Amino acid sequence: MGILSRLIHIQMIYYLILLCSVTLSDDIELTHTVNDNNIIELNSYYIINQIIKEEHVQNYNDIQINIDINVPSPYKYIRYIPPNTNNSEISNIRIFGHGFSDSEDLSQKKLFRPTNLPLMIINTENSKEITSLDYYINSSIIIINKNKMDLNTTAEIRLRGHSTSTRPKKPYKIKFTKKQKLLDIDGKYKKWAILANHYDISLIRNILAFKISEMIGLEFTPRCEPVDVIVNGNFKGNYFVCDQVEVKEGRVDIEEISDDDISGGYLLEIDQRATKEEKYFLTEKGLIGEIKYPDSDDITKEQENYIKKFLNKLEKNVYLGKLKYIDLYSFYRYFIIQEFCGDIDTVLSSFNVHKKKGDNKLYFGPVWDYDLSFDNDPRLIPTNNKPKFAFYYGSSAGSTRDFIITILKTKNVMKEINETWFELREDGLDYETLKYFIEYKKELLFESMLKWYNSKIGEGKKDYYTNIEIIYNYLNKDLID
Repeated sequence: MGILSRLIHIQMIYYLILLCSVTLSDDIELTHTVNDNNIIELNSYYIINQIIKEEHVQNYNDIQINIDINVPSPYKYIRYIPPNTNNSEISNIRIFGHGFSDSEDLSQKKLFRPTNLPLMIINTENSKEITSLDYYINSSIIIINKNKMDLNTTAEIRLRGHSTSTRPKKPYKIKFTKKQKLLDIDGKYKKWAILANHYDISLIRNILAFKISEMIGLEFTPRCEPVDVIVNGNFKGNYFVCDQVEVKEGRVDIEEISDDDISGGYLLEIDQRATKEEKYFLTEKGLIGEIKYPDSDDITKEQENYIKKFLNKLEKNVYLGKLKYIDLYSFYRYFIIQEFCGDIDTVLSSFNVHKKKGDNKLYFGPVWDYDLSFDNDPRLIPTNNKPKFAFYYGSSAGSTRDFIITILKTKNVMKEINETWFELREDGLDYETLKYFIEYKKELLFESMLKWYNSKIGEGKKDYYTNIEIIYNYLNKDLID
C-alpha cells in the first residue's frame, strides 16, 4: 500500500523526510555527492533495506518510523526503487535536521525545497503514472513553502492541455476533495491548473501576458504562482499553479446560471477540437467551440439551445456590420493583447468568451496560453516584421479568423482600437514597467530554471538568458520603435 510521506529519525543526528510514493516493502538508499549542485552523479552511500512492517503503520498519511544508522556527512540525498522495477529514481529530497546530536541550530530544522520556490509534491495512488486527459486518479498533494508545510491533503489529478499533454514535461489539472487556498492566491477552490511551460524556456511568457492583461483592464485575469514539482519522487522542474478558468467568485466572476433566468452566465472556449467534447457549439457560418459553463453534467437542453441561438444571432449581425451584441471594450483589449504578445494561435484555441446574466453582449476573455508568444514560434518569427496581424499566420478554429476580420472591417473599429492602444500606452503600458516585471521574475525563477534545464538540456543557463533577451528585444521593438 502506498505511503504518502515518511519522517525517519536517524540516530538523533538528522531528520530525513521522504516525500514520494513508496510501498511497504521498498528499499530506501541514502546517497551523496561531492558537488552539492549535481544531483545526477550520485554515489551510493547506504541502503536502508529494513522492510516496513504492517504493525509499524498507524496512519498511512503521516508515518514516523525510527531507524538507527550512522551518517557522517551532513548532506545526503535519497534514492528509492519503485515497486516492480529495477530502475532507481532520484527523489531530489535533501536531508535536514539537528546538525549534531545536541545542536539547537533551528536553521537546520526545515523541510526541504530543491530551490528558493515553494515545492509541490504529488504522489499518486500506487505510484500510477498520470496519462489521461479524461480520467482522474487519486493522489496526495503536499506543498512546502517558507520552510513549513502549507498543505497536506488528498486530491484527484489528470493531464490537461492538448499538444502540451504529449510533451515530456506535462501540465496537470488538480481537483481537491474540498476547497483549498494555494500559496498567495486569494480564495479557496477545488480546481487548479498546474502549467508546465514546456515550450517556453524563459518560463515567463504566460505570466507576462497575464500581467499585461491586468494592466490593460481586462476584467478577469488568471493568477499564478511558481512552484517546483515532484511527482512520485521524480523532480519535474518549474511549474505555475494557476487559477482554473471557470465561473467562480474571484475567477470568471459572473453570476451563475439559474432555472428562472437562463440568459447567463455562460463561459465558452473557441477551439478547433471542440467537437470531441460533450457539449459544443457550431454556428451557421462555422464558429466552433466548447460550452465550458454550465458544464456538460449540469447544462439543460433549454440552456444549451439558448446560448447556441444567441451565438447565431450575434454572428448574423456581425456579418451585417452590426456589433450590438459585442462588448467592444473587452474585444478591443483582447485583440490588442493577442497582437501585442504575438499569439499565433489567437483564433485556434484557448479563445475564451463569456456572457453575463441579463446582458445581451458577448464579452472577451480571460486570456490563456501564451507559451508560444513573444517571438517563440518559428511560423511567426520575427513577429514585428510581419505585414499582417499575427492571427493571419496560424490555423483557425472553423470560421473564427473570418469572424474576427469581419469585426475589424466594421466602420470605426480599427480607429477605436488604435485610440485604445494609445490610451493604454499613456496609462502605463510601457517598456520599462514590463522590463522591471521580467527582471523580478527572472531572478525569482533562476534557481529553479538552473536545476531543471542543466539536467535536461545541458546549456540551460545560456538558453534561458537567450530567451529572456528575445523577449526584451520583442517588447523594445513593439513599444519603442
